[in-house]
Amino acid sequence: MIFVDINYSKKSVAGFPQKSYKVAVMERNMSLYESVFIGRQDLSQQQIEALGVSLSLFVTQNGGEVVRGEYCGFRNLAYPIKKNHKGHYYAMQIKADGPLVAELYRIMKINEDIVRQLVVRVDRFSDNDNLISQAKTLSDDFPGPRESGYRHPGGKTKTAEAEDAQYRGVYGGDRS
Repeated sequence: MIFVDINYSKKSVAGFPQKSYKVAVMERNMSLYESVFIGRQDLSQQQIEALGVSLSLFVTQNGGEVVRGEYCGFRNLAYPIKKNHKGHYYAMQIKADGPLVAELYRIMKINEDIVRQLVVRVDRFSDNDNLISQAKTLSDDFPGPRESGYRHPGGKTKTAEAEDAQYRGVYGGDRS
């Protein structure tokens, strides 16, 4: 709760003396959320941006605040979703309370143009230029793929190069 001082004018009005009142104002508990949705592949970029603007308008009309919303591109999906192999990504950073975010998620789930949606509560917003690029930078910290090859029963990985070297050592020539 926040207390706000309300002061009347310095002159008395209609015989009432100057007074200062403290009025209690309820503060809404606004949490920080990041939301991403993937639009169908047959829609245009303008239609996806219009969908993002309409969702942003819903949030602001119901007492929330959209800090940032941006179209993040047309990308391949890792696996087909509802017969879509590609999708338009749109990301938003939102300040809102829980029931509003639950309603936003429900609206995104009902919309036929949205293939997948995700809303995550965060402690603070990142300052990256592109909201999707932060996911790429996080994946750079993880080690790359393991060596290709197969495992011997002894548990050691044998690569194709090592196998070729062993073959040349034993038989003295190339495999052809």
